[in-house]
Amino acid sequence: MKSVKLSIAMCTYNGAAYLSEQFESLATQTRVPDELVVCDDSSTDKHTREMVEAFARRAPFAVRLFVNKQNLGSKRSFELAIRRCRGEIIFLCDQDDVWREDKLVVIERAFLSSPQTGLVFSDAEVGDENLVKLGSLWQNFCEDSQADLEAGRAFHALLRRNLVTGATLAFRSNLRRLVLPIPIDTIFQHDAWIALIIAAVARVTFISEPLIKYRQHPGQQIGASIAGTRYEERDSSLIEAAREHPYPTAEIHAFKTVYARLITKCSGLVSNHYLGAIKSWIGRLENEKAVLENNASDEAQRKSWEEMNEYLSLMEIRIEPYLRADLSRLRHRLRPRDLGAVWSEIRADRRHGLQWSDRLKED
Repeated sequence: MKSVKLSIAMCTYNGAAYLSEQFESLATQTRVPDELVVCDDSSTDKHTREMVEAFARRAPFAVRLFVNKQNLGSKRSFELAIRRCRGEIIFLCDQDDVWREDKLVVIERAFLSSPQTGLVFSDAEVGDENLVKLGSLWQNFCEDSQADLEAGRAFHALLRRNLVTGATLAFRSNLRRLVLPIPIDTIFQHDAWIALIIAAVARVTFISEPLIKYRQHPGQQIGASIAGTRYEERDSSLIEAAREHPYPTAEIHAFKTVYARLITKCSGLVSNHYLGAIKSWIGRLENEKAVLENNASDEAQRKSWEEMNEYLSLMEIRIEPYLRADLSRLRHRLRPRDLGAVWSEIRADRRHGLQWSDRLKED
């Protein structure tokens, strides 16, 4: 079976405590990668960069280190690391986990056996600071989610909730142009964004084997919730930031941003079925938001059930500002047919009476 070039995109930030174990697991892979691209997010300790540089001198593959001039956060750092990868398959890597020795070869095999597959991810063994086993990532998800993945309905499963942990995923680099740039103004982290965009244009394959040991420790950004352990509730700046946004307002913003990308940079690749599915999901969230707001309003201003039913039936999904924002992110990199698809959607909105000035007032 032929092989392809494999890149690993890793982000580091004050990660000296666990880096040596992660590096060792990369160096001892039964199929070593072709390169490791490390983006250090302006670590304030001196040890993290020193450890990367020391590993680069002894690693059995190329290691390239890039240091951000200022702290940019995990989304931007992963984006920069992904941009610099030269391989045909890009693996995402956290600084505090440990990979099973055959992770690369198992995932590479999954890609080679299915040319239609655009993204592969796996289960993971969740452990404490010392990697004592606590459970698995997949135990947090219902059986319906796995059934959807096995039936090729990954996009629909990912609309309900993100199932993909970044440290377990890999994707084809020819899809990189679709997922980048990663918006930093939504509640979606880089893994959720990458998985949902790719699921709309290619097959997603789930490997039920735990191919990494996913370390839980107080210093990590998100982590996993494992019932019955002290890791059931995690505290971090990212989690707190997500909690600040009221549901479902934050989800509406996130999914409309995804929708905008699908009809800008991904036009011609996404089926109308998937576009309809995400529009329906957004509509459901919009309706839920309207009901919650109505229930919270003063009794004198509260709409009756009949009034709310009529109001909801007349609601339109407004996406024009999200298209405008994504066009701004993408600048001149769109092809003419992408622009045509965008403006076709915008004209459809205008036929429903929507104008730029209306959206600007609402925003």
